[in-house]
Amino acid sequence: MNFNARKRCALYDHFGDRLRTSETLDRKLVSYQGNKETPGFRWMKYKEGFSSRLVDLLLEEVPSQTVLDPFSGIGTTALTASACNRQSHAIEIMPVGNLTAKAISQVANGVQSKALRQAASALIDAVGSTRCVEASRFPHVRITRCAFSPATETALSQARAFIADYEHKDVRSLLNFVCMSVLEDVSYTRKDGQYLRWDPRSGRTVSTKLDKGVLPSLGDCLNAKFAQVIEDAPHLKRRFVGLAPHFVDGSCLLKLKEFPAATIDLVITSPPYANRYDYTRTYALELAFLGFDDSAVKALRQELLSATVENKSKRRLISDAYGESQLPDEAFAVVDNQMALQEVLEILRERRSELSNPHVIRLIENYFTEMSVVIAELARVVKPRGSVFMVNDNVQYHGEELPVDFILSDLAEHFGFHCKTIWKLKRGKGNASQQMGRYGRTEIRKCLYHWVRRNGH
Repeated sequence: MNFNARKRCALYDHFGDRLRTSETLDRKLVSYQGNKETPGFRWMKYKEGFSSRLVDLLLEEVPSQTVLDPFSGIGTTALTASACNRQSHAIEIMPVGNLTAKAISQVANGVQSKALRQAASALIDAVGSTRCVEASRFPHVRITRCAFSPATETALSQARAFIADYEHKDVRSLLNFVCMSVLEDVSYTRKDGQYLRWDPRSGRTVSTKLDKGVLPSLGDCLNAKFAQVIEDAPHLKRRFVGLAPHFVDGSCLLKLKEFPAATIDLVITSPPYANRYDYTRTYALELAFLGFDDSAVKALRQELLSATVENKSKRRLISDAYGESQLPDEAFAVVDNQMALQEVLEILRERRSELSNPHVIRLIENYFTEMSVVIAELARVVKPRGSVFMVNDNVQYHGEELPVDFILSDLAEHFGFHCKTIWKLKRGKGNASQQMGRYGRTEIRKCLYHWVRRNGH
């Protein structure tokens, strides 16, 4: 036994018999890849999430009437559950995801294709103008400057002005979504992990060159996207018509406490991973389009579940929000006494000077603290014998693997769940290239956890 990993080994002894390799789960099922051709969900290249097919399979697995996703993304869980006649709730803090989910629901339950065609035609005519609307210029943040050609900047100003003045609220929201969804296509950027890669034609200094070739015009991209939306509309009206999901904008760290106790049958979710991924950088173009300035982007980054080295502790914020409730203090105490987690933190503190960024320690502390609060709340809102399914990845820092699956499952058992199964994919993912060079290739588990709420906890 590795002496430095004895607490993690003890955790493996506890959960090892529940760790099983799935014959059905694959990356396409537990990631966005499975949604790339799915009507509605294919409209936005939102890579953080899982496929609607996975939700269908889990709904078949567990009888349920009320379904919740506290990290909703583009609403895959809630929309799919609604299509299966379940009452569904979706909590999401990223406005990019919220706008996408509501656009799918609006096409399914409200906006008529004729009205959308008329609005689309008028918008495309408007962006053909060569006159820039100064008051409606694209509101760049620092990271997005130089993202568009002058012609595209002009077209975007026309689009923003047209949308702002459009009378019909639901159609206006759809126009806003469609325009947001094509920003990357008409820009000199491409999403690459948590960063934007840049074509040198932007004029920015770039270390890795990107050649996007001939960029399409905004009008052409809008025309193609509207055609896709209108093509999908009949399918959505058949599949998603009926019970519209209850969409909640905001952080589940603050919104879950508003849900009544023991009212949810099933949770299907995938939280951000503890892997330094920064959504506010990945979706900087979209956030700027939606009106987030530099200070608002920075504030949003702090409000997101801690997954970057820039996140600061939310303990005071959470305690203040909960007032006299003891739930946060109980959640903090449980995570502070999770020995496998503390083992890794102690090793990293001892090697702080060797870390590429010492704030990784703070990232790990904050991530599990906040997830402890989320799990405590799920234990409160999930009915006895209700289920939680959670997709997540393990991570490794400085050669030390964090068994996220076991740690979160241990926290769950403290709060009244039974960890029934931890399904792992046949093939995990490799550690970061920087760590491979120093520690060799280590396969990191990618898993789907199944927790069941005990009676009378």
